[in-house]
Amino acid sequence: MAAELKAEVEGLVAKISDKAAGQSALEGLASIAKDKGRPAEPFLVAAFPKILEDTRGQGLADTFAMNATSESAEEVSEAIMEMVSPFAVDLLLPSFLSGLAVKAKPTQKEATLQIISALAAKSQRAVGYLLVNLVAPVVKVAALECMTAICSCTGNKDLEPFLPAVVDAASSIDKTHACVEKLAGCIFVQNVEAPALAVTMPVLTRGLNDKNEEVKRTCCQIVDNMCKLVEDPAEAREQSPRSYREEPKSWKVLPLMPKLDPLVKSATQKISDPEARGVAEKAYKTLQKAAGEGAESLQQVKLEDAKKQVSSALGSDAGSGDVFEAELTHVAALAACAANMRVFDEGLWKSDVGYLAPFDSVTEALRAKMEIAAKPKEEVEEEDTEGVDLYKGAFSLAYGTLTLLRDAKMHLKRNRFYGLLGPNQCGKTTLMRAIANEQLEGFPKRDELKSVFVEHESLGVD
Repeated sequence: MAAELKAEVEGLVAKISDKAAGQSALEGLASIAKDKGRPAEPFLVAAFPKILEDTRGQGLADTFAMNATSESAEEVSEAIMEMVSPFAVDLLLPSFLSGLAVKAKPTQKEATLQIISALAAKSQRAVGYLLVNLVAPVVKVAALECMTAICSCTGNKDLEPFLPAVVDAASSIDKTHACVEKLAGCIFVQNVEAPALAVTMPVLTRGLNDKNEEVKRTCCQIVDNMCKLVEDPAEAREQSPRSYREEPKSWKVLPLMPKLDPLVKSATQKISDPEARGVAEKAYKTLQKAAGEGAESLQQVKLEDAKKQVSSALGSDAGSGDVFEAELTHVAALAACAANMRVFDEGLWKSDVGYLAPFDSVTEALRAKMEIAAKPKEEVEEEDTEGVDLYKGAFSLAYGTLTLLRDAKMHLKRNRFYGLLGPNQCGKTTLMRAIANEQLEGFPKRDELKSVFVEHESLGVD
């Protein structure tokens, strides 16, 4: 069946450029995507670049035929997005970028944006993984709709109220200053991860290139603050999400460093005000530190390495020929993407990685092996085993452009007394207020742990 599907897909793809048979060929591919489903995925994903390219309708004489073919190509693309594994996004990304390139036809750009929007609605986690590469300043209506859709995939609840301003600023340079000021007032409680940082890139890029030194200073402070609240680039939490609509648990930020580094470095050289330049220099040091630590510890699974692991796991069950090679490459790409996204849920690997025979027989062994390899080395701490735990965890806390606490560890026992010691403006009151308002990520809610915060009303009294 796989050989027949491969031959059928390739035969139809070969006819796409034919003026007489192109329309029916695209309709046939759409039927395969809808009727055959996942068994046809390796071959349809391989054909996706050619299908998406045809949304521009190039080579057809009359406008009606061009529009009909373009619409058919878009229909096929959307059908593929509906059935494709979320872990195929690495394979789809080159086509997306090509469809949004400067030289792409307007119809192709619009179709690409609509397809990305459809994928964002179906798989937020997958699109969140791609945000580093997808987010860019946009101006068209379709592009704004796509920008709004993909910005909702950040997984950062603290940033959500500011996303409309980010989208507006991305579409109009006149709104950059106002958006920068709003972002400076964002209170981050949960860790800032790559998708959240990625959606702010258009605003930060414009702000750091602005002639106004105060805007540059604020942008540098935001960069410094957000990067301090990012978990280690290679760190992955043990818990995997149960679905793609849940928040990403860990995202690497190293890919963003090459974009931020020259902008902040330029600010350190061009800002004349000593105080503002000091803020820029501080932000640049934070970036350098984050990039250095990330480069040493970041482990990315490459396609060729994943192929070797899959082949090794199959052993004597490994097949041969073009069909098996196409399926092997596809499954290995899905496994590599899942590992790089730090998703190791057994059910998700079974349904979205190893769903083809004979790969389904080794999926669990492959998943377990990659999960162990991806786990970071943990520091061994002395455990206080006496008493009943009320809370044990780590959190970060910031207020606007000021980082108050970074990955702070807290371990509370029942029937113990604790005190917060620190200078003014270090975050003591903000922490207690955040606990009382249930703003600390991972901290027990009132139905589990009762928290009471008594605050005096006298102004100026500490």
